[in-house]
Amino acid sequence: METKFAKSAYRYFLFWGVCTSLAITVCTIVDALLIGNLVGSNGLAVTNLSTPVFLTYALFGVTVGVGGNVRIGKHLGASEIGEANRVFHIQLTTGLIIGLICWGALLFRGSFFTLLGVTEVLRPLAESYLTVVLASAPMFVMYHILSATVRTDSDPVRASVASGVVIVLNLGLDLFFMLVLRWGIFGASASLCIAETMGVAVLLSHFFKKRALLKLGLRLPTWQDVRSFAVNGFGMGSAFFFQGVVMLAFNTLLIRSGGAQAELNVAVYGVLYSISMVPFALFDGASNALATIISFFRGECDTQSIRTVYHQALRFAVISSAVIIALCQLFATSLAALFGLPPEVSGGMAAISIRVFSLSILLSGVNTVITAYWQAIGRAGLAGLVSVLRNFVVILAFGLYPISHYQILGVSVTYGVTELLCTLLLLVLLSLPRSRSYLDELGAANGRVFENQYSISTDSHQRISGDLDAVCEEWGLPMAKTFFIEFICEELLLNIIKFGLKDGQSDRYIAIKLMEREDGYVLRIRDNVSEFNPFEVDGDAIDNGVLTLIEKKTKQYEYQRKMIFNYLYMVL
Repeated sequence: METKFAKSAYRYFLFWGVCTSLAITVCTIVDALLIGNLVGSNGLAVTNLSTPVFLTYALFGVTVGVGGNVRIGKHLGASEIGEANRVFHIQLTTGLIIGLICWGALLFRGSFFTLLGVTEVLRPLAESYLTVVLASAPMFVMYHILSATVRTDSDPVRASVASGVVIVLNLGLDLFFMLVLRWGIFGASASLCIAETMGVAVLLSHFFKKRALLKLGLRLPTWQDVRSFAVNGFGMGSAFFFQGVVMLAFNTLLIRSGGAQAELNVAVYGVLYSISMVPFALFDGASNALATIISFFRGECDTQSIRTVYHQALRFAVISSAVIIALCQLFATSLAALFGLPPEVSGGMAAISIRVFSLSILLSGVNTVITAYWQAIGRAGLAGLVSVLRNFVVILAFGLYPISHYQILGVSVTYGVTELLCTLLLLVLLSLPRSRSYLDELGAANGRVFENQYSISTDSHQRISGDLDAVCEEWGLPMAKTFFIEFICEELLLNIIKFGLKDGQSDRYIAIKLMEREDGYVLRIRDNVSEFNPFEVDGDAIDNGVLTLIEKKTKQYEYQRKMIFNYLYMVL
């Protein structure tokens, strides 16, 4: 029972997190499929050359989103709602400023296209596709930030609904603009940007909900705030930026060394990238769920639950990777043909490249989860270092020779070797004494803590009283305080049984945590029944009197719905 809370929370956030991450993935693949089949390989090459733009938006959005929500989640876990909102308002303002700065690329489109590697043959298509994308920069940046924050505010379903809106709108408008109106590649970019804007609107609606702990607001950031976002979010956000730089470099190499096949090589690289977006979305969802849950548990100093979530994320990455690798090995030719590549290409170099590239997916999943874990527990410097090495230094240093000599096959080999070298590095770092002791030191930095989990039933009352008697005696608490602690736990358990349980609910449990602090003691009671607030229940006179007494006899109390649990947080 000790890990049930952590496992159930992670599985819930994992499911909805993966659904959320798949939104952009599905949109990217749909665009690539339609452009490849309706516009041709040159259109597919343009979408690949445009990918660094989307990755740059993701760099800013994910860095500010993750960097801010590491702090927001920690504050929410410690029931510091005012401070969580302050960080959120600074985060929103920072994202808006960055989005407006990104508009500057519109003023220098010609030079910007040259930087991306757009050839004269591809320039007309690039102009049609990228102009709309550049104009919509604030929407892409804010989508990443709001999606992360909505999840942290315990509403992963809303984030997933926003993803569904993006997917459905993008697909529907793609078909309408490209097949009915014949807008070509311009229709593909217009549909994606409209869908992204509507996704932002859905995410914003969360903050008008009554039980939302975070409320909309703006607050100018200080340099320290920006630095904090960058430090806490760089390990995950930088991966997008470096992917963009690497794609830019590899596209340039493919164009310069490919001769007459240059554009076709870039198109095949676009297919590889589109396919890689599926496992990337799975790993991103696993990492986002990990970061959200661990930030809460870090605020609660719950190291055992942190370890449980970490192991759950690793297990998911390994299993999902194995499935994707098998599919790529069996259906490589069919996957390449879906994107409109000529039969001689889809059955030749494209299929071989897909099979070789797929071998890197397992190691990629493990590396991504470990980096996200370090980021979430506060080892941002180490996470950032690994991210720079993995996504930039190692892959560029190794990729120059094989890509120059073997073109698209060299790209696949480069990704595989890079992930292998970085996995070996991570194993070395994990074996260091500092890595093994860091989490224990994090938990030991606070005062004494007692925590135990119990089934929600009348039979649990005696166990709870016995455990609390023993710990209060060990800590030397006076009899009156011991009685009051037991009284609170008993009454809350009875209220949950009386009013909180619904027909058909099973496997319900409650966790009681007593924490020693310099200014007193903190009692936190968490349960996994449906949303239920004992202080809002219309009970009888005895029930109401008891709860009123609890309110008066505590220095502070708060009831909140966080993650997927009910929390009662009291300072005694």
